[in-house]
Amino acid sequence: MVFSEFTDYDISRGSHPPFRVAICGIGGFASSHHHNFAEFEKRGLAKVVATCDPALERLGDICRLHEFSNRGVAVLPSFEQMIELHGNEIDFAVVATPIHCHARMHETLVRSGIACYLEKPPTLDPRELQNMLKVEKSARTPTHVSFSYIHLADRLELKRRIVGGEFGSLIELSFMGLAPRDHSYFERNHWAGKLLVGDTLVLDSCLGNAMAHFLNNMLFWAGTQSVSTRARPLEMKCELYRANPIEGCDTIFASSRLDNGATLRLAASHACDNNSLQTTERLVFQNATITIRNATDTSITWSDGRQDALEIQRPSLALDIEAYLRFLDGRASRPPQSLEESCGFVETNALFYIAAKRIHSIAPPHLRQLLPESPIAIKGIEKACRLMIDSGEFPSHSTPAWGQPGGVAAIDEVHALATVIGNIVAQSKASPQRQFTPS
Repeated sequence: MVFSEFTDYDISRGSHPPFRVAICGIGGFASSHHHNFAEFEKRGLAKVVATCDPALERLGDICRLHEFSNRGVAVLPSFEQMIELHGNEIDFAVVATPIHCHARMHETLVRSGIACYLEKPPTLDPRELQNMLKVEKSARTPTHVSFSYIHLADRLELKRRIVGGEFGSLIELSFMGLAPRDHSYFERNHWAGKLLVGDTLVLDSCLGNAMAHFLNNMLFWAGTQSVSTRARPLEMKCELYRANPIEGCDTIFASSRLDNGATLRLAASHACDNNSLQTTERLVFQNATITIRNATDTSITWSDGRQDALEIQRPSLALDIEAYLRFLDGRASRPPQSLEESCGFVETNALFYIAAKRIHSIAPPHLRQLLPESPIAIKGIEKACRLMIDSGEFPSHSTPAWGQPGGVAAIDEVHALATVIGNIVAQSKASPQRQFTPS
């Protein structure tokens, strides 16, 4: 199901609010969906019919918080039971569950004729995504993948200016993200920081999950053929690191050659101790450089020295949900991000591991922790990240204290992901990371 533009289609759904909604999940991020849909109910836009969670017995406080019994929400212990008992009452379902559950639930919803709002990432396994796309071909209503930012009018207008050639040809893009996470983040569930759950690829990481929105943004900006186009990677250089005692990586340095010839540089970490999320999106064109700091603070520096400032709206879950509601009731021509438009994102994440071939555990002498409950931070991480996005120098070249070489991979090697992950997990078990003890 291909969407070439944001204005090409005139779809009349013949369906009107309030939409009957099921929310898959109660705890974790699903709780944020319940909060927002309670507000949509007050506005007459939606009615939550049912919800489910296998951990139902320990979610009593959350269930009471969202007043499910007062609102007439059916609460079930399993997704399958919810669909069996209430499937014919549901217009669309929100899948806000662990990553490795997405494909199975998406398929059930499509086969049941229920529209699917799928939390990011849809999957981080390219083979699984291809299977999901085969299922999606029979979807009565296109699935929306909930990457924030993509639906925002300000960003869409900036993309139109890019596609229109106002800034000249695209040369390179870069993203730097520092998102501190303490030990509780990696202990919040059974799949946090994991590469595998059983035999299923999860690949939880800073760019695969918490800052996935920004990686998706970069591929969106780089898709210069049309407003809706996303770029895809052709080749990847990457170094992966971990400071925390996890199976996966918490820090990524990468440089990718994209299918339009532009270069994408990435530097992102959870192993930092800044007070809050810090992000920089930088787009370098022939005639101007666009810089977006912390998602909203935007400047355009022209090659002749002129500078313009832009206001970009801050995203929210509520706005993203509303964007899909507009599509469902026919006021929008397409969902903000289709499943197919997530291909480049999934491929990029896969190539991180295939290129790097291992995750380097950073030794305690190169770490710091301000308090026992504070995030573990890599010494010099911000400087290393800035050097990566400014000059393309990897830590293995610029930070001899802890930098270690990674490798290179091409897109035609993406089929090797499962084997590479198996090798990385085996390496991790053979050389377990030393626990960091604050001094």
